[in-house]
Amino acid sequence: MQKFFINTADFTAKTLPPDLVYQASKVLRYQIGSQFIVGVDRKNYLVAITKINLKELEYQVLEELAIDNELDVAVTIIQGYPKGDKFEDIVKHGTELGASCFIPCLLERSQFKVEEKRLANKVVRFNKIAKEASEQSMRNIIPEVKEFMKLKDIALATYDIVYVCYEESAKAGELSGYKETLKGLKKGANIAFLIGPEGGIDEKEIKYLKTFSNIKFISLGKRILRTETAALYALSTVSYERELI
Repeated sequence: MQKFFINTADFTAKTLPPDLVYQASKVLRYQIGSQFIVGVDRKNYLVAITKINLKELEYQVLEELAIDNELDVAVTIIQGYPKGDKFEDIVKHGTELGASCFIPCLLERSQFKVEEKRLANKVVRFNKIAKEASEQSMRNIIPEVKEFMKLKDIALATYDIVYVCYEESAKAGELSGYKETLKGLKKGANIAFLIGPEGGIDEKEIKYLKTFSNIKFISLGKRILRTETAALYALSTVSYERELI
């Protein structure tokens, strides 16, 4: 069933914003009596249409739905910005897997060149992708995609743990520590995964990261993952350890 995230004002008026009215009437071809779900302030409601045309849509609330599809910990993906459109896929699929926030991070090895005035437009697009993926996967929230940041501008100390996905940890045989700390997280913990771009994380950045007491260098298994795979793998391990019990 289709879900739309809306604001409190539209919910109070029992309508949708104009772009969603058009989508419901023209694309989805809803009619009077058609049902869908609206998400507002982390709550979900089943509604039925009472009036619809290309410009207007009204509905009545049938019931509040007991839906809670969120991880029990907040997960931020700090992604070393990759080439091409890979970050869009990370946001889309990472949202489906339960991420709470994404930070596109410009690391030393990020091969990224774009005019600064276009960065804001990219962030708008990323947030739109997150919203659509949240609706598709029946999330209770829409993850925020923050502005492009450099590593030293990110408040790493505010997280309970920042897991740095580092291939050297795999080479050193450090394969068990991550699993144990993940199991031991308290409900509501605020964690992050830092993932390097193509080429990995630079040694100068590793040295900087080692100055934080809440940083944990981890391996995501014996195989070296592509940057666009690592975030999704990490989120899957969180879901496995925290939900499939």
